[in-house]
Amino acid sequence: METGTLVRFEQLPTGATVGLDRAAIVELLQRLACLPGGVDHVLTCLRGVPSLEQRCIELQERCSRLEKNCQAMELFQQEMICVANILWSQRTIDEYSDNSQVNLEVPVTGLGPPYVNAFPVPPGNIIRLTHKLRPGYTPTKIAIDFNLAGGGNNYLDLVINFYLVPGGVSSERGLEIGNQMRGNQFLNKDGTQIHIPFPEYRNRPLDIGSGETLAIELKNAGGVNNLDSAFVTIYYDNRLFYALCKKRCGC
Repeated sequence: METGTLVRFEQLPTGATVGLDRAAIVELLQRLACLPGGVDHVLTCLRGVPSLEQRCIELQERCSRLEKNCQAMELFQQEMICVANILWSQRTIDEYSDNSQVNLEVPVTGLGPPYVNAFPVPPGNIIRLTHKLRPGYTPTKIAIDFNLAGGGNNYLDLVINFYLVPGGVSSERGLEIGNQMRGNQFLNKDGTQIHIPFPEYRNRPLDIGSGETLAIELKNAGGVNNLDSAFVTIYYDNRLFYALCKKRCGC
């Protein structure tokens, strides 16, 4: 090299440029040099970056297609798999969409003693009431009015049981639900109503399915007055039913 000739000199970027000072860079290179095959591994990784980026793009496209397929399946499920739509037409479902109560007013006949086929219910006899088959619902509370002969108000003598029919059992009476109750739990002595929360199952609302009905048995355990009539109302929250349906099956 001739004395006095200008020589081009290049150095590593300053620490402010790369985020590391010179000492840190030297230390990093020393550690990499002490790692067998470390430099080759780093170079291999760098060469693989374009391929990795391409695979990420392909994965994003596949995820997008899968998401669209899932959305299409959900739409199919709403119309074809939903139990309500299998058992009932959309027209029937819409007819019940704004209702908020079910009345148990259809007597179950032909059961034989001690059951009676209609009111009045003499002492020691039972009447069973239900409703016509309809789309499922989720009851929230119960309201009952009783009319005892002779102006009686001893509602304690009225024994009440609820049944889910068929309720997954072979008995014609169905599956007993909730506790046995008495008439005085629903009416005060002056005849004012007391609304009782509907029984739950495992601390969750109990559904009456689209293929099931709810039945009540009213037993007159008194010794004097006939039970001339009773009006049983089951209130339910339509929005709650659809919310639970959506949560359970996505429909």
